[in-house]
Amino acid sequence: MDRLRKLRADVDAFLARLSPRERAMVTAAGLAVVAFAVLLVSTGVSRAVTAREERIGGKTRVLSQVGKLAQGYRAAQAERSAVEARLRAPAPPLMSFISQTGQRLGIEVNDLRPGTPGATEGITEESVEVNLARIDLPRLARLLEGLERGPGVVKVRRLRVSARNDDPTLVDVTLMVATYQLKG
Repeated sequence: MDRLRKLRADVDAFLARLSPRERAMVTAAGLAVVAFAVLLVSTGVSRAVTAREERIGGKTRVLSQVGKLAQGYRAAQAERSAVEARLRAPAPPLMSFISQTGQRLGIEVNDLRPGTPGATEGITEESVEVNLARIDLPRLARLLEGLERGPGVVKVRRLRVSARNDDPTLVDVTLMVATYQLKG
C-alpha cells in the first residue's frame, strides 16, 4: 500500500513539472497505450471465443456422427437378431415347401432332387435342385418371391435360365433352393 502511495506521489510530481502542452501529449500517449492494451485484450478474448466455438462445433459434429453410427449399429443389431430368430425357427421341410408353393401359385413342380446337406460355422444347410420346364418369366418371379418369403430362411442359391427355341416366351429353369438353420 505504501508503495502505491509513493508511486502515485512520484507520478503527481512528474506531471506537476510538465507544461500544459507536455501534459496533454503525455495524457494522449497514455490514452493511446491504454486503447492499444484494450484492443490487444479484446482481440485475444475474441480469438479465444472463436477457437472455443470452433472446438464446440467440431465436437458437436463428432457427437452427431456418433449418434448416426449408434443408430446404424442398433439397426444392424436388430436386423441380425431378426435373422438369428429366423435361423432358430424350425426349417420347413424343403421339398414339400417347394411343391406346396408351386401348387399354390399354379406352377407344376415335379422334378425335385435333394442336394448334399452342408454345415458351416454353426449353420446347417439343406438344399434341393428344382427343374422347371416351359415356364414364363412372371410366374417364375412369383415362385422365387414365394420361396424366399416363406418361413425360416429359404434362399435361391443358384438360378439357371435357358431360352426355348419352340416358344420364345417360355424358359427352362434350374433352381438350387436352400434352407438354413442354426445347429443345436
